[in-house]
Amino acid sequence: MRHPSLIPAPLLPVVLLLVCQVARSFLLEGSATSYAQFRKWNAGLNGTLEFEFKTEQGNGLLLYTDDGGTYDFFEVKLVESALRLRYNLGGGAQIVTVGHDLGDGHWHKVQITRCNENTTLTVDGVGAVSTSRGKEFEFGKLAGNSDVYVGGMPSWYNSKLTLLALPSVIFEPRFNGFIRNLVYADGENTMPRRQEMKSRDAKVRKYFGMRCYKKICSSKSPNAILDLNCRSSCKCFVTVINDQTFEDLSEIT
Repeated sequence: MRHPSLIPAPLLPVVLLLVCQVARSFLLEGSATSYAQFRKWNAGLNGTLEFEFKTEQGNGLLLYTDDGGTYDFFEVKLVESALRLRYNLGGGAQIVTVGHDLGDGHWHKVQITRCNENTTLTVDGVGAVSTSRGKEFEFGKLAGNSDVYVGGMPSWYNSKLTLLALPSVIFEPRFNGFIRNLVYADGENTMPRRQEMKSRDAKVRKYFGMRCYKKICSSKSPNAILDLNCRSSCKCFVTVINDQTFEDLSEIT
């Protein structure tokens, strides 16, 4: 098939509007070494962090980050199909639990929202608030904080538990399922943005889900064949032959 820029003039009246939405996700297989690693979270005093997950299991570590092994940490995990946030900002551990039946194989959206001493955990629009004790509510010091780990912890922590503010996290069951749209402010950035992996276990696989919408206005050529890529990383082919359309939506792994 020819590139759209090479379509001859007689075919130009063919108008095809195509919008391709790409929802990136990755699969964590829940093996003894599976995890994904992302940049440090710049939580500040009013930071946010959000992501979506899909699984058929009721228990597993979703996310962990800490201050490098002193006091502060955030741990998000599934416990009997409910979502539990355990965190410490120096005044003692707090626990917030939201949701039920979250291991149902459907996508669920998680949001953590900070506002000074108050931290809100929200799942699918339903939230609960916890208030930290003490007078200092900063999350560690950004330079010394750990990266954000998703689905499990790197195995090298097994011999360096003193580097964990919550050493028990290393023994949590690993998450088996899909994660997508991890969004937070990182480094010196104060604006949240979608995060890309820094490193991962070899068994973590990326997926690209495609959803395409089209509208055919007219075709003056009885044998018009168009091959349009709405995005280089998204294979979304729409072929027009004798005014009929044929789609081939390919998944990229």
